[in-house]
Amino acid sequence: MKKYLNIKKVLLGASLVAVVGFTTLPVLASVTLTPTLVIIEGRNRYADVSLINTSNEPGNYEVSWVFHKMDENTGFYQNVDKSLTDFDLTQHLALTPKRVALGAQAVQKVRMGLRLKDGPPPPGDYRAHLQFREIPQDAPAANETQKGVKVGVKVNVGFSIPVVYRVGESDATGTIGDVRTEINQKLGKIAVVVPITRSESAYGLLGELVIYYKDDVVGRIRNANIFTEIRRRDFRVPLNINQLSGGNLRIVYKAFKKDIVFAERIVSVGQ
Repeated sequence: MKKYLNIKKVLLGASLVAVVGFTTLPVLASVTLTPTLVIIEGRNRYADVSLINTSNEPGNYEVSWVFHKMDENTGFYQNVDKSLTDFDLTQHLALTPKRVALGAQAVQKVRMGLRLKDGPPPPGDYRAHLQFREIPQDAPAANETQKGVKVGVKVNVGFSIPVVYRVGESDATGTIGDVRTEINQKLGKIAVVVPITRSESAYGLLGELVIYYKDDVVGRIRNANIFTEIRRRDFRVPLNINQLSGGNLRIVYKAFKKDIVFAERIVSVGQ
């Protein structure tokens, strides 16, 4: 069964783009995007992303590329002006279409095609973020000019997903540090803080973090990624139980869509 990400459409200023997964904002309508992470590797040269309108209102979207850098302290994205690597992935991925008119309850696929003129770059991960921006129905295309004057597009909402081109086989591993629990004072819920350090490598860790208690899954973070620009990240995993009454937590950090475990640790909890 496919896993979808619900993204809430909000009214934002033209200079502000909301990054998927980190901000809770007032709801006007909703769309769904799948997948939430794209990996192009091996012999694969194409990938699709589906934009699904789950509301009864139509929407118009412009598809483009942006660059984000992951902050080691928070895991949040920071906007940057250019690619973090010498190989600029956006110059080698063609997008079709670049504009989407999405009717109520409609679905539209956006296809990416990798085009390499001079062969692949050195082994490693190369990343850009595919951005969808809501635009007025009658807005001109981005960078369109009228009588030599650049026409701006008023942006109501934006969201992006990471696209990774992986060259070669990853040798990256992870190490789980000292795990601790904490209580969310507002919600009264238990969370587990899991620090993970990535090994020195040209590859990032793209995966999910799962916490088991008494053989049950009690917490999970999907897209628990550690990209190549950082080495360490603290993950706060909310638990779906109200108390830990002794026993062990089993923490598993595993690869995205692969049966590969990056790191695993057993942690005892008090009575």
